Amino acid sequence: CVAAFGMGTLVAATIGKGIVDASVIEPSLIFAALMGAIVWNLLTWWLGLPSSSSHALIGGLAGAALVKAGPAALVLWVPTENPLVYKGILGIAAYIVVAPLLGLGLGLAFMTALAWGLRRARPSKVDKWFRRLQLVSAGVYSYSHGSNDAQKTMGIIYALLVAAGLGSWAHAGGIVEERGVLQAPTPQRASWVLRTEAGESLALQGSGPDLAKLEKNASGASVTVLGERTVTATGGPGLELKDHLAWWIILLCHAAIGLGTYMGGWRIVKTMGTKITRLQPYGGFCAETGGGVTILAMSHFGIPVSTTHTITGAIIGVGATRRLSAVRWGVARTVVWAWVLTIPASALVAALVYLPFRWFGG
Repeated sequence: CVAAFGMGTLVAATIGKGIVDASVIEPSLIFAALMGAIVWNLLTWWLGLPSSSSHALIGGLAGAALVKAGPAALVLWVPTENPLVYKGILGIAAYIVVAPLLGLGLGLAFMTALAWGLRRARPSKVDKWFRRLQLVSAGVYSYSHGSNDAQKTMGIIYALLVAAGLGSWAHAGGIVEERGVLQAPTPQRASWVLRTEAGESLALQGSGPDLAKLEKNASGASVTVLGERTVTATGGPGLELKDHLAWWIILLCHAAIGLGTYMGGWRIVKTMGTKITRLQPYGGFCAETGGGVTILAMSHFGIPVSTTHTITGAIIGVGATRRLSAVRWGVARTVVWAWVLTIPASALVAALVYLPFRWFGG
């Protein structure tokens, strides 16, 4: 739970409003998306395959949304201020490849550097050091795991809040209470009610595909949205739209993922720890550190990546530093196939689950 308040909620916002159009989100669609992810995750757990719960969740959302509203419901490609970072389904899909490769590269680089730096040290002493240092690297990886994976559950809750118009708040000097309320059944019209320190209430309303302009009811001063997040009011303070989730939602999501990791998944742990390659303590340190650094970087940019994919790439990178035959490529190939099938398989299950809701108007 340490990561609960250390990394923000950018990944949650990407899941909540960067996969499907907020106007199609409803409880039955979320239910179908979760069922698609759960069925696929249980299947891969039973088989002992390290699959991606995050990509299963993305596939579930996409499959249910396709059944409800067709391809127009999908958010495919969203550029950001950083030219290297793209969101939307296609942007996230690109990181299915990028994240494991980054993990592989860092794992290989750390392992190569350690092997060179400790080439004259006694192996028994190196093992003793790194058995202790693995507590540090495991902590880094666990923190990164919480910073990305726990936010995906938050993203589902955030999606429902966005659909209800409660997913954003405004922040500026002098404003002490803010809440966004959706006034219509589509996200094309919304209003914000702001209460200042002096007790004055300011109501902002707006319409348009991107809520590009808002009008302040009290005086008619115009408010313009600049980019995605910044709002500037004529004659008033600058307002910044922020993604908002209640603290208890953040804490519960992190606690739930920690409990789930503690209680299950040992078949997958066995595959990761022993079947891909043989790991020594210093190799485990390099893999955990390489995977953790990669995931933290992705969390910083709000990109939902698979922690499983990333650490698998790092483990392969570590194993490959000894010799290519040290990696069991047959196991790695099976794992890759599980990755490839995750999004379409979970999307198919979610689509089938959502069909009755569509037929019977649920």
